Amino acid sequence: MATKSPQGGSELRIVILGNAGENKVVKSVLNCENLTGVEVGLCTLHQSEEAGRKISVVEAPGWDRLRPDSIKEEIVRSVSLCPPGPHALLLVIPVLNSGQTLSEEPEMNASEMHMRLLSERVWKHTIVLFACDDGVDELTIQKHKILEKCGRRFHVLQKSTCESPTQIHALLKKIDDLVEVNRGDFFIPQAYYELIQQKTQEASGATELRKRRGSLDSPPNYNEDKGDSQKKESVETSKHRPSEDMPKITMDFKPFVMILIGVFGALLGAVAGAENGVSGSCSGLVFGVVVGVLLASFIVYIYTHIYSRAYPKQSTQSSSEATES
Repeated sequence: MATKSPQGGSELRIVILGNAGENKVVKSVLNCENLTGVEVGLCTLHQSEEAGRKISVVEAPGWDRLRPDSIKEEIVRSVSLCPPGPHALLLVIPVLNSGQTLSEEPEMNASEMHMRLLSERVWKHTIVLFACDDGVDELTIQKHKILEKCGRRFHVLQKSTCESPTQIHALLKKIDDLVEVNRGDFFIPQAYYELIQQKTQEASGATELRKRRGSLDSPPNYNEDKGDSQKKESVETSKHRPSEDMPKITMDFKPFVMILIGVFGALLGAVAGAENGVSGSCSGLVFGVVVGVLLASFIVYIYTHIYSRAYPKQSTQSSSEATES
C-alpha cells in the first residue's frame, strides 16, 4: 500500500502526465470539485486528504500546450515536486468514441518519447489512463502497444462518470496495487538516481581500496611462519635423535666403577693371601682384581639398563614442555 509518512499516517504521491484536459482526471483522483494548487513553473501541485491519507498530485502541463524547448524541463520538474519521488505516474491518453486516439500514432509516439525523458525506469511505476468518451470498446483499448511498456497496467476512465465514487475507488485501488507490487518503492528522478549511483560506486571503490591498503599494511609474516616450521622441525628431530647425555654418563661411570671395585678387590685378595706369604699375596691380588672386574661389569650392566629405560621418559617430558612453550 502507500508508503508510511513520518507522522504515522499514509501518503500517496502521484504525477499526472499527458493530455489530461479540463482537470477532470485531477478532480477524480483528489475527489475534489474546486481545485486549489500551487503553481511551480507550468506544473501545479495539489494536495488533499482522503480517509486520513495524504494525497499529493502533481499535474504536468499537457504536451500539446508545451513548447518543444520546455518539454523536458517541465516533465523533469513534475516528478521533482513530490519528494522523494512519486509512487505512481498516470499517463493520460484521450480516446474518442470511434475507438481511435486523438491523432493515434503521433499521440502514442509522443507519449513514449516524453516518458523516455524520465528513463526506462519510469514504466515500472506507470499506469496508462485512458480518458474515454462514453461507449468506447475496452477491447480496442487493450490492443495499444504502449501497454507492453508498463506491464499492461491501465484504467479506463469514462468522462461522463469520472467523478463517481465507483470510478474513483477503482482507480485508487489500481494505484495502491501498483505501490504494493513495488513494495512501497517510488520513482527517483534521474538526476538524483545518477547521483545515488555515483555515490554508491564511490563508496564501493573506497571500501575496496581500504581492503587493499589493509592487506599492504599488514603483509603475511613469512619469517614467523618459517620460525614456527623450524621450531616444529627441531622438536620433531629431538624426539627421534638419540640422547647425547646418556652415552656420556655411561662412559664416565663405567671406568670409574670398574677401577674402584677392581682396586677394592685387589686389596681384599692381597690381604686374604698374605697369610700364605708373598706368593699367596700375589695370587690373592690377581684373584681380587678378576673378581672385582667381573663384579664391576655386572653392576655397570644392571645400572645401564635401568637408566636407559628411565631416560627416554624424561627426554619425552622435556620435549613436550618445549613444544608448549
